[in-house]
Amino acid sequence: MASKEKKGGFLRWPWNVVIYVLLAAALRLFAVPVILALLYIQEKNNPHGQAEGYCLSRTRKRLTWLIWALLVLAVGGALVYMLPVGLRQDRTYWDTMDYVTLALCGVGGPLFLIGGLYLAYAAIRDAFFPAKSALAQSIRSQLAYPDEAPPVEELFAMVDNDLRDHAQWFGPVGVGQTWVLGDSVNKIDRIRGIFVVNELHQHHTQTGVRTRRDMELVLIDDRWQRTVTSFKSLKDLQAAAECLHLRVPEAAWGSNSQNMDFWTMDESRREAFERDFRQRQSRRASEKAQQELLSDGPQDMILKRRDGQVTSRVTAALVTEQLQRCLAGEETGFELTPTRPVAGGGRILRSLDCLIQKEAADERKVLLLLELAPNGAEQNLALALATDARRAEDILRAWLRREAPDLSGWELRRVYGVSNQARPQARRQAAPDELALLYASGAAERHTTFTREDVQIAAEGLVDGTYQKVRLSLGKKFLWMEIETGDKSDARCTVRAARPDPDKLRFFKARTSSRQAAAWLTAYYGGSFLPGGPDWRDDTRQMEKQK
Repeated sequence: MASKEKKGGFLRWPWNVVIYVLLAAALRLFAVPVILALLYIQEKNNPHGQAEGYCLSRTRKRLTWLIWALLVLAVGGALVYMLPVGLRQDRTYWDTMDYVTLALCGVGGPLFLIGGLYLAYAAIRDAFFPAKSALAQSIRSQLAYPDEAPPVEELFAMVDNDLRDHAQWFGPVGVGQTWVLGDSVNKIDRIRGIFVVNELHQHHTQTGVRTRRDMELVLIDDRWQRTVTSFKSLKDLQAAAECLHLRVPEAAWGSNSQNMDFWTMDESRREAFERDFRQRQSRRASEKAQQELLSDGPQDMILKRRDGQVTSRVTAALVTEQLQRCLAGEETGFELTPTRPVAGGGRILRSLDCLIQKEAADERKVLLLLELAPNGAEQNLALALATDARRAEDILRAWLRREAPDLSGWELRRVYGVSNQARPQARRQAAPDELALLYASGAAERHTTFTREDVQIAAEGLVDGTYQKVRLSLGKKFLWMEIETGDKSDARCTVRAARPDPDKLRFFKARTSSRQAAAWLTAYYGGSFLPGGPDWRDDTRQMEKQK
């Protein structure tokens, strides 16, 4: 460990830039090979940028573009300088090549100057203003709501922490659990195409034939944006592509020019590919869940959420996910009830209830309640334990295996209706859940079983124009939302939503941007948002008339 820290301290930012500037001032052009040698040594000592963060290190390396910018500016300046000289010459004996050279100076000179200025601007922007860098923009654009993205420090930290904990490095590319870092950043669950480019190019010159080999990893995401990372080793390139292919087996896979064929598909073929991608992904997730069920042994547990949803397909992964959602404030708790009571500590345990307690503004404790079976006069008794998330997860996983926890430290309490919270409109007959989608092409889909991820995809489809209308119905919660996109005269979406008040079911209507409508849809499904307020108009009477 000590050796790694020592390596990471070689020529760290900004001292490396100070040394490069001093060398350039002292040696002028002769400083270029020295600077390149120092850059090579720095990369060998700190290959992936651990010292200052992977993402920030990549943006700092863009400073080397200044060398290329100076070369391009020098070529452009020479061409522009030659233009007036050529115009002053006698053109009596000029041939075609002389006019071509003059045109090249007149057109190529300004273009080289513009290109050099852009390279210099991009190098300075990425190196000194990382919040505006291309890398930060690529991360920001892949979030669900880019306009609400956190500061650049948090953006880079998301990728850095993922790579630090889970990264596999293949040359210049690091593959984490969620992100892939190359010349750009890609979110793994958004990858739709993985292609390997390994091509030889030959150029005939006066001195002979020159051969150049292109080795590139091409990734295409669900926005149909294409990112390319160059490799120096074919072995690293193939290993990186195969690693990503194992992570996203539903993505398109190919080599060389096949990436351009995939990238240039028309809209209808893209929609068909996306539907097939989702279906194969859902099938794989279902098979994985089935394997987890089999590996966990015979099912002897029922999970009940606070909204009344019940499932008997309980896995350790599902319990962990529910606990994390509760800690994040997305749900208030859940209950695990075995089909047969569990004996432990001389008592009969009927169920384990998981609740969340707020200890401070930024701290949450998990409250576990073990409901006891009635014993004579003892009614509505439970054992309570307030603990941290890690111990709570261990207890919940053991409970799945019908293992009673160590009851030392648990407090005996009298409880009333721990899991039977009253819900508004409880006497109404609940309608079935439904997610209805109307594509921009006119095709329609209707789903009666769906997940949070499906709702998220529907929200993203409203933003990118895939869907013309999305309708979400959650019958047990008496929630209903319909979003219809605008037209050329008014691009705003029309949003209608229900709010189950204690006295009656109210409906509201609003017009807003597609991004805001998408945010409302996901928050409405998660239970963290209800319509109302200045942006909404009460539409209850109009909806009752339509019924």
